[in-house]
Amino acid sequence: MRKLALLAMTASFLGLSAIAQAAPTTIITFAQDATNNTIFVTANGGMSTTVTGMNVAVTVSGYADSTPVPFDAFLNLTATSTGAASLVMGTDIFQPFAGTFTITSGPGGTGINYLSGSFADIALAGSRLAGPAGGFQTSLVASQPPGSVSFTSDQIPASQLGDPSSVGFTFTALSEALGICGSTICSFTASVSGNASASEVAVPAPEGLVFLGIGLLGLAAIRRKVVA
Repeated sequence: MRKLALLAMTASFLGLSAIAQAAPTTIITFAQDATNNTIFVTANGGMSTTVTGMNVAVTVSGYADSTPVPFDAFLNLTATSTGAASLVMGTDIFQPFAGTFTITSGPGGTGINYLSGSFADIALAGSRLAGPAGGFQTSLVASQPPGSVSFTSDQIPASQLGDPSSVGFTFTALSEALGICGSTICSFTASVSGNASASEVAVPAPEGLVFLGIGLLGLAAIRRKVVA
């Protein structure tokens, strides 16, 4: 009886696993067009830091839709620190952030919404020993889990924007070496590129449904036998 029950539970587990499988997909890849710095990172009295990029002209080089690439778009990004900056191993600086972004066909978030979203528990991380001013780079990255990421799009169906999701912005050509002012990351300007990805909401595979059905039928038969 125990062996039969174990087999039935195993079949159910295999079925659920097959149904839950999801394939990671890169949704968008982009980089700014301008050669000048377009991202402004501002330390507010040594207490918090904001990240702002307004109507940054970008070229989208990869997109999870039938829209031909490359194509032009506008990036709007805002983020604010949600905790103190910390120095790790004497060289790396980390600070949590939360914010929103839009990548659209028109400025100010107008036109076609190629991809927009929100994020929390994002980390701005980088080394303050990466090189001379202008050679530094750092990244603003969030993933779910452990953080919170959500996406919307006019072009990409919701089935391709499932969880877990991630979004990342790479800041290069920093105007100042990465540092801590008070309890927050110091001000600098930077250029930007980035990408976002998600796991598709999986369609139940036929073999997954078969295993699940066998397992449930087996458990039901065992239950009837025990009751009898």
